[in-house]
Amino acid sequence: MGFRVTTLNLEQDHKRWDDRRELIVGQLGELKPDIFCINEICIPRQTGRYLQHAAKERHGLEYNLVQQSKIGGLSVVDGEGILTRFPVRETANFDYRARESVAQVARVEIEGHLVDVYVTHLYGSVGRDSFRLYQVEQLLDWIGSR
Repeated sequence: MGFRVTTLNLEQDHKRWDDRRELIVGQLGELKPDIFCINEICIPRQTGRYLQHAAKERHGLEYNLVQQSKIGGLSVVDGEGILTRFPVRETANFDYRARESVAQVARVEIEGHLVDVYVTHLYGSVGRDSFRLYQVEQLLDWIGSR
């Protein structure tokens, strides 16, 4: 059972999305990932949906899209996402209850086996990692409880 996973932070849409999106779609065509985990999907511009449709249109790559917006005020701005060529059997999310961050899981079926794929965007700390480490502990506890 082999599969290819890639990940990328789209940085919402504030870093030249209109220019970058063509490069990203090109890389999807070259790499042909089975699973593509995405940080900072821009909800208003539907950047995850754009990549899903463009990958199919340009490269014949059909992906299921699962996405989870952040909570609070950022829920209308960005979220996390997973594009997968495998059937999605279950999804869930986790609210860190701080900094409007979330984690997302998609349970996909690969050759008869269920595999959990997680995507999250931890708090970006500069110099002090205690809050980030706390988020990792929360994430591991959630994974362990599933």
